[in-house]
Amino acid sequence: MNKNLFFVPFLAGLAALTACSESDTHENTGVPDDNSIRFAAQTEFSRSKDINTNNLNVFYVYAYTGSDKTDVFMDNVEVTKTSSNTWTYSPLKYWPAKETVDFYAFAPAWLGTSTPHKAVAYDSYPGTEDIIYAVCPGLSGQTGMANAQVVFNFRHALAKVSVMMRSTNADLTVKVSNVALSNIMSKGNFTFPEGSTSETPSQSNVGTWGGQNTPFAYIYHMSQDASDLITLTTTPTDMGETGLGLGGAKYLIPQLLSYRSNGSGSDNYIAVMCSVYDTKTGAKLWPNENTPAENIVEGSTFDDGLLKFPLSTSSFSKWEPGYHYVYNLVINSNEEMGAIEFGQPSVDSYVDVETTYE
Repeated sequence: MNKNLFFVPFLAGLAALTACSESDTHENTGVPDDNSIRFAAQTEFSRSKDINTNNLNVFYVYAYTGSDKTDVFMDNVEVTKTSSNTWTYSPLKYWPAKETVDFYAFAPAWLGTSTPHKAVAYDSYPGTEDIIYAVCPGLSGQTGMANAQVVFNFRHALAKVSVMMRSTNADLTVKVSNVALSNIMSKGNFTFPEGSTSETPSQSNVGTWGGQNTPFAYIYHMSQDASDLITLTTTPTDMGETGLGLGGAKYLIPQLLSYRSNGSGSDNYIAVMCSVYDTKTGAKLWPNENTPAENIVEGSTFDDGLLKFPLSTSSFSKWEPGYHYVYNLVINSNEEMGAIEFGQPSVDSYVDVETTYE
């Protein structure tokens, strides 16, 4: 079975994390007549269920002052977008005199009872929610000046993972019943960076993850009956957009990936349940009596076989935050199918046997 595996990074590199930011920045109009703190927000360009500037309607803010920036100035304040695309919150806060303020923002409301000064525990199950964060440290306001407005540039905290499948062999019909990611760590701890997320990404201004734990299987597609089966074509099918999965790509905690035991133990892999048929006759070619036990799905509704595709590749061995990983799986022939084929014929040469009578 061909197991072609490719990935497409969401962004070209860590240094390009903000290169695709949308230019639409919502801000209050008019010239401020006092030193009130106002907000504006922009996010990296995104698609599907990704949070972006257009669909971001609320975010939450912590702010700190003091010499060591531990005095709480704003405590999980909700900032909402109005119908005129301005941002509002209550009660209104004013810039403190002779002090700078460190701002931390995030969406959706996933921070819980923690604070940005501590590692934030997060559970990514069921993987359908994008989360973003922003940091604006060391700001001070001046009455009537533009810098009285805090403009957050949000970054994505999770990795986005898509699975695409196709078959390029017209003689075969591949029907897929289930697709899932196996042994994915669903919980971890996120640490806000200290530097500004409005600056070029660097080690000091990109959030980090640690303590990943609790392996889980994330379902992309699940068939309950024959009508839910996906027949692969030469055009890649987004497995997250069909069937009884939770829909779309998954937003998962960045983590190390390994595939050392062919899908055993703690290996991370894509699990595909499918069957392969002869297109002309409809005869089932795989799985068959030659299929190894580890590729047989006992109790499968459709008597499917199991394929495992590693998530770790020669190009990368971990998922990074803010990247979109696209796995392209191509399923064609398999040595276990037992199809009868004819190769190039050969003909033995005559062996000369010469006898002489005199």
